[in-house]
Amino acid sequence: MKLIRRISSWIAACSLAATLLACASHPASRDTANTSGASLYETSCAGCHGKDARGNGPITPVIGVRLPDLMQIAACRGGTFPDLEVFRIIDGQADLTAHGPRHMPVWGYEFFGDDADDEVAHKKSEAKIDRLVSYLRAIQRKK
Repeated sequence: MKLIRRISSWIAACSLAATLLACASHPASRDTANTSGASLYETSCAGCHGKDARGNGPITPVIGVRLPDLMQIAACRGGTFPDLEVFRIIDGQADLTAHGPRHMPVWGYEFFGDDADDEVAHKKSEAKIDRLVSYLRAIQRKK
């Protein structure tokens, strides 16, 4: 029985690693400047957060943590959407240590593509995150 649990744990760990690797090497890091926030969300976020942004993506059971309903960000903050806070969470700059380990990829790095030290790549990465933030702001709903 212990062997079966170990094998199951190993399979789950390999599955998680493969999933995270697939997310990190996803074409989103090489998309063009014309890609919409909705498209970026679909390719980079929906696997975990779900197509409907409610935290119910197909990868969620593998991660083993509850993900937030991204359509309730403003509602949870008195009706105001916190653009900078959301940008910093996506970018990886936000200090979330009180919430435990960071399970979400640091998209500020992932969106750089192959030129991690290139200022142009940095600007493109910021523009992608801006488009994601705009998309998330647009899909907010009231409680």
